[in-house]
Amino acid sequence: MKLKILAGVAALALLAACQPAAQKPAEAPAAAAPAAPVPKVVEATAGLYVLEKTHASVTFQVLHMGLSNYTARFAKFDSTLEIDPTKPAEAKLTATIDPTSIRTDYPGDYKATHKGSGFKSWDEDLAKSDKFFNAGKFAEIKFVSTGIELTGEDTAKITGDLTMLGVTKPLTLDAKLNGAMASHPFVKTPALGFSATGTVKRSEWGMTYLTPNVGDDVKLIIEAEYIQAPKGNAVQKADAPKTDEPTAQPAGTRRPSGG
Repeated sequence: MKLKILAGVAALALLAACQPAAQKPAEAPAAAAPAAPVPKVVEATAGLYVLEKTHASVTFQVLHMGLSNYTARFAKFDSTLEIDPTKPAEAKLTATIDPTSIRTDYPGDYKATHKGSGFKSWDEDLAKSDKFFNAGKFAEIKFVSTGIELTGEDTAKITGDLTMLGVTKPLTLDAKLNGAMASHPFVKTPALGFSATGTVKRSEWGMTYLTPNVGDDVKLIIEAEYIQAPKGNAVQKADAPKTDEPTAQPAGTRRPSGG
């Protein structure tokens, strides 16, 4: 009997030894590093671009009495952009603003409420007073880029020199590329556009009047749409670029916006 038990145990041990070893679960392959986003600027066509002023704006805001962000704009400005999408960091941006074109939409009778100012309107006061833009002495506000750093797929920091009231100091704009196209549907030329914001501390350019009741920090809000200048030609103005939009519409129809 004992021999049969021993023989059975030996048989079970031999059978167990013949079984294949337990397999370890396969390890999951290491996750591949995410590919760096391709900057959307590569969609642009290389060349020199001029501002398409019909679809551009330069607005600023400043805190008034701690109650509201007073908002005004400039009506006359210009800009050029020279870019190679394979070397976006080397792009060159210039912009100029006519300070006499400031627009505030002041609603009241300025002469009646500011008899001692010597100016006909609030816009004229802001433009020409030596307390503000002093345009009789400083006829232009100018920005010239010194570097562009891509910060994302469609974002960048544009650094440059801002000259205002005879003072030149650095300014950084946070920009977002809204889009680029090889052929604008109306002007039939490459086009691109971006939005940008930045903040200037006006006291650093010598404009200190009315602080702190009127804030020192001035926020800039820029919308810029560009069309490519003809190759080999000098920079051309783009106040009113020709389009293929119809001048007459059938009754009951509307022209699509954005043209």
